[in-house]
Amino acid sequence: MEKMNDGIIIRQAVKDDAPEIARLIVVPWPIEAFLSQKEGRTIDELIRLVQGIAETENTLYSYENTLIAADSSKPDIPVIGILTGYDGADLHKLRLPVEKTFNGNDGHRVQWEDETAAGEFYLDTLSVSQEYRKRGIGTALIEKMCKKAAALGHKKAGLLVDYDNPSAERLYLRLGFLTTNEMYFMGHRMKHMQKNL
Repeated sequence: MEKMNDGIIIRQAVKDDAPEIARLIVVPWPIEAFLSQKEGRTIDELIRLVQGIAETENTLYSYENTLIAADSSKPDIPVIGILTGYDGADLHKLRLPVEKTFNGNDGHRVQWEDETAAGEFYLDTLSVSQEYRKRGIGTALIEKMCKKAAALGHKKAGLLVDYDNPSAERLYLRLGFLTTNEMYFMGHRMKHMQKNL
């Protein structure tokens, strides 16, 4: 556990954090892409699906792969920020339970492009509650996750940033990430950025 100077704590998530992890994971997602996949799906249903994934080991968004930020002065708000990260070589293995959850039993198939690969520790989803933004929480989560990745023996960390999100790109550049190529993910043109650890 790491404490920032304003009472914000960065720590490894636990299973009980799954509802809040799910809520924050859904925030930066291209919601329209998910809601259009299945007739009648709502944001609340989407959050419930992601919560089940976050509660499960060996999934992309598992609590095991998540660091959280919490405000120690407000124990009634358990999670104010999250960052998920994992070995890019494990993408398909970790994504399989997610695909099964979203595909369900109705024959409808959700298709995702590969957003990472072997050779990098992938920072998947960074999300901070609106009222806690611009306080360095995203920076602290990224720095802590990069230290974790380096301790696990990884040499590079990677992430995607949407061309429509220049403020996030500025943050990543400030933290040492550089654009290596571009790709499309969930219908969005993205920059793939990496940082040496």
